[in-house]
Amino acid sequence: MRFSRYPRVEVFEWTKRKLTLAERRPQRQAMKLASNYPLIASVLEPPQAFDLERETESRRLAYQRSEQRMRAFHARIWRESRKDFFLASDAQRALIRSAWLEWRGPTTSTYFRYLVDLHTGVMKARSERFRAAEKQRRLSILALSSSQLQIQ
Repeated sequence: MRFSRYPRVEVFEWTKRKLTLAERRPQRQAMKLASNYPLIASVLEPPQAFDLERETESRRLAYQRSEQRMRAFHARIWRESRKDFFLASDAQRALIRSAWLEWRGPTTSTYFRYLVDLHTGVMKARSERFRAAEKQRRLSILALSSSQLQIQ
């Protein structure tokens, strides 16, 4: 199976625009507080001053956590998709394989999952479950709203 590796996010770097926006954030927050709460603006605690080192570390950690979450997500989708692919019948696997080889879009885990779901019938079953749940939800809302109309 051909696939694209999930790209690694580069280390966070400050651009001139990012730095300017980050430095002005305390001023923007103070102006927003003053405009939203004019009567108590003088009592409110002013936003913290911008600290480049703290902000850089915060963003670096956020980038790392986000990348790790997304890599784990794609790895989980690959594992589940491959498991379902090998559980499929020979005919279904042949269909999935040919569709995957003809696929001209990104060769990522989510697209492979789409093809596996499409050709194994999982997508149709999921859609039917969703439609049944949605119908039940609408009926319960309708019953609730009609009972409220009777109370009034």
